[in-house]
Amino acid sequence: MNLFPSTCSTLLPALFCALLAGAPCAAAPQSTPASNLEFDSGTKGWQTVLDGVMGGLSTGRIAAGEGGTLRFSGELSLENNGGFSQIRTAVPQGTFAGTTGLLLRVKGDGRTYQCDIRSSRLRLMAGGYQRNFQTTAGEWTEVEIPFDECVANSFGQRMRNAPALDPASIESVGITLADKKEGSFAIEVDWIRPMGQAAAERPSAGSLAAVAAKANLTTLLELVKAAEIELPKDAKLTIFAPTNEAFAKLPREQVEFLTSAKGKSTLQTILKHHVVAQSLESSALLDRRRLKALSGQSLDVDPSALTVDGARLVATDVAFDGGLVHVIDSVMVPELRSIEDIVAKDDRFATLRAAIGAAGLGPQLGAQNPGPWTLLAPSNEAFAAIPADALKALLEDRPALTAVLAAHVLPTAIRRDEMLSQSSARTLMGDGVVKFALDSGAITVDGARIEIADIEAANGIIHVIDRVLPARSAAKSAAAESSTGASEGATSASAHRVRQAAAVLELAIERGVPRFNAGDAASCAALYELAITSVVLLGDDSVSSGVKVYLAEALKTASDHQDAADRSWIYRRAMDRALDRMAELMKPTS
Repeated sequence: MNLFPSTCSTLLPALFCALLAGAPCAAAPQSTPASNLEFDSGTKGWQTVLDGVMGGLSTGRIAAGEGGTLRFSGELSLENNGGFSQIRTAVPQGTFAGTTGLLLRVKGDGRTYQCDIRSSRLRLMAGGYQRNFQTTAGEWTEVEIPFDECVANSFGQRMRNAPALDPASIESVGITLADKKEGSFAIEVDWIRPMGQAAAERPSAGSLAAVAAKANLTTLLELVKAAEIELPKDAKLTIFAPTNEAFAKLPREQVEFLTSAKGKSTLQTILKHHVVAQSLESSALLDRRRLKALSGQSLDVDPSALTVDGARLVATDVAFDGGLVHVIDSVMVPELRSIEDIVAKDDRFATLRAAIGAAGLGPQLGAQNPGPWTLLAPSNEAFAAIPADALKALLEDRPALTAVLAAHVLPTAIRRDEMLSQSSARTLMGDGVVKFALDSGAITVDGARIEIADIEAANGIIHVIDRVLPARSAAKSAAAESSTGASEGATSASAHRVRQAAAVLELAIERGVPRFNAGDAASCAALYELAITSVVLLGDDSVSSGVKVYLAEALKTASDHQDAADRSWIYRRAMDRALDRMAELMKPTS
């Protein structure tokens, strides 16, 4: 049985309103009305009223439908002057005070029904405030019943001079069939809810407090409130929701950190790790072996153990307007270390660590640059295959070392199972492309065999490869330059470096503009900073000394600005200026 109502207006949007709308959740209400207008716990409190009280022969039955609904069915008969069948439930007066109407979610049979409302200010033996609504056979629809459109009727006749319906006086709500057509009927009701401003403030039987307590998700609610993160608008999602017991497994000091100001970004990453940007029913979910979470990292699915990233599914296929929820018994914690942090601590990367340090590229793969990046990480043995003198010379030649390392960084996250379908990828410097292939059952990158794949990092992915990939050779650079020429006395090798530097900046702008326009100024600024730093590190051969100076000045100026949008524009203006100058340098001589 579902642990939640089947739609989004109760627990799930309340639980994730901070995620979906970017605003903190409202405080949980302290009380609920006694009426049952949501049916996840059955149909208690509802009764039938038939025309038999007047000698008619119509029938009506109430039953609980699948997924927490009320099903009203029967036979309408016109014999003996009959012709109506009704269901209704009492509500405490004041339940709908301040609201403007009712919203019903129903699946009908194509017949016309009435919403039937009774008021303490107009008690009638037969009748009440009514408004017709049409159903569509076999389809769920939402029906609005504005109170100011409800008409007072008695014995089927409109009452003249009846007072307007006062929402605060409503004492019962019902649904009536009286369309004067004999035969069977059936209507299914998912829920009945108030409309208007006060509706959002008034709880129902499936309210945040009641349902969160029943579903054992109150700790998650508190953490969602603390995180104040956003999810994609208008996207269908799958949310993996840990129970209270799941959070209780975490050390107390860890929970205290996550709910502190310092731990807020970490908490956001953990919560995003529980969300997938597509709606997956349990059958489709268990058909997968891997999912990509909004954290950017993978979730491994084990269909035989019914687990996602090691967390066991305890309730599935909970529907809400934004997708589906699956309840799990553990908190799924993503990798929180950056690529730089992982390389710094893993002995498999001792030589690579020294090379990155010599090139000064460590911070560019650090936590301050969200990426995502792919690092093709040569093992210690791969570096050991390079003659000692050549390796020593490379480590001492910073521009050459930067060019080599740039061939191992891709400005996107590519996992092993995506490589063959993608076939190739552009490298960080923009002028190189690595190609993926299958060789004797193993995936290779430009001929280097992947020894260990898919090491997750907070800002990307690491693959261990068995040899060092070369940068473009000086001979190739010279050949390229001889065919294009370069101005201002630049040598063919230096002209290649100019084009290489320009490609880095152009790629950064290509990737950064969509991020900035999507509201992610911080990611854009980090990408621009990385590109400018890389160009500066390429040395004086890549740009004129003047260009290098104002790129360096942009880095310094931006560091004094807290606002990411300001930093982005400082970097962008510097890059545009640099690209204009590089274009002049690369003009062919006449």
